[in-house]
Order: sequence, then structure tokens, then C-alpha cells
Amino acid sequence: FWLKRNNRVLNAMSALRRAAARVRNATQPLRKSPEWEQKRLGKYPVPPETHVWWLNRTTAPGGYVMQSVSPYQQKIMWQWFHNFPTRWYTRVTKHTFPTFIPALTFYILWKIVTYDVEENLRNRNWY
Repeated sequence: FWLKRNNRVLNAMSALRRAAARVRNATQPLRKSPEWEQKRLGKYPVPPETHVWWLNRTTAPGGYVMQSVSPYQQKIMWQWFHNFPTRWYTRVTKHTFPTFIPALTFYILWKIVTYDVEENLRNRNWY
């Protein structure tokens, strides 16, 4: 029993090791970058405050962000917002006949039957 279990564990570990090696080989670049891409194209003086600017790159000066929507974005989103009532009307009315109409019919018939029963009881048991 222990030998079989130990053998299964070893097989699983070696399979995991092989899978990791396959992933490592697949994620490596196919070929080396050419020489002209490897060398820097010049020496640029970097001022020391650039480090602070880089650290604060996700914050906006003044503490707020001015946002705007381009006409192209409005053109794209207009269709979505314009179709909003139609989409929901279609989704809701899809269930009208299979669900809402039978439920409404059952409710009306239930009310009619209970009204009839109460009227019959009132007529028979009048004090």
C-alpha cells in the first residue's frame, strides 16, 4: 500500500516538474534581440526630481482628476443607453405569456372563487 502511494506521489511530482519545464520553455523569447535594439541610443541626463514624479505618476495635482468624454465615446455609448428601455422591455415581456398571464388568471379566479364561497356562507349562515 505504502509503496503504491509513494510511487503515485513520485509520478505526480515528476509530471509537475515536466509541466513546469514545458511552461518555462514556452515563455522564453524565440530569439535574441538584435544588437541595435540592445544598445542605448544616447546618454540622457535624468534630473533627481524625476524619481519623485515617477512615484507620484498615479496621483493628480490638486487631488482631483478632470475627466472628459470624447464625441467618439458618446457615439458608441449612445446606442447602449438608447436601447436600455427596449432591452429591458424585451427581457420582461419574454416572460409575459408563460408566467405573468397564467399567474394573473389564477389570481383573478382565486378571488372570484373566494368571493363566491364567502357569499354562499353569508347566505346560508345568516344570524
